[in-house]
Amino acid sequence: MTSVIHSRTEDRALLPAARIVDEYEARDVSAHPLFVTLRENPVDLRAIWFLVANTHAGISPHFVRWLAHTIARIDDRRIASLMAKQLNDELGNGDSQRIHSILLDRFVNGLEAWRPRDAGGDLLRPGKRLGERSTALFEAADPYEAVGALIVAEIFAKQMDRCLGDEIRRQSAISEDALTWLTIHEVLEVDHAEDSGALAALVADQGSSLAATWRGAIAQWDALWEFLDGVAALALARKNS
Repeated sequence: MTSVIHSRTEDRALLPAARIVDEYEARDVSAHPLFVTLRENPVDLRAIWFLVANTHAGISPHFVRWLAHTIARIDDRRIASLMAKQLNDELGNGDSQRIHSILLDRFVNGLEAWRPRDAGGDLLRPGKRLGERSTALFEAADPYEAVGALIVAEIFAKQMDRCLGDEIRRQSAISEDALTWLTIHEVLEVDHAEDSGALAALVADQGSSLAATWRGAIAQWDALWEFLDGVAALALARKNS
């Protein structure tokens, strides 16, 4: 995988970072087999549990640290400012009851009735793997890998949250209070995805920072797609067993 990413980065290293936004905005997360299968069948809250619980496992323990670590290391304070805006959102804009990890805890708890009780193995394996792969990018020697990772992560999150919201709107069993995280994120991720364009515009059009940004973007998207593959393998296999 590393050699493939290296090859694809070399192919793009001369393209401006704005092309990252164009390329990944054109990709359709809703076309992933997980979301195709969910749309074609009655709402499956057990599968939704797998998706939300693994998102929680992969992102909540790490995201604040990823952003703060990158802000501290990045040499362009304009980039740091945009990331600080997202960090402030993540921490609830000064309201501890609106910290996103707390709201996501509430969402997972709201899905507790649909958590598989008789399943063996590690049900959170895809999320843990996503956390490991993303941490490697956000803590890479060149902080511009983290910039690239964040650019595509927000584009991905906007699309994934929309898919998740479409499924949630087909049911009425989950309380509105438990859905606060999703309600906020369906709006906020649109804003954060727009920030991705602003971040990309601040990356130099040549040199090592551009190559690192592409490297981070490509690797992060691969990690996120693998995450959906892993969730689908667990959720859909158990649905069909």
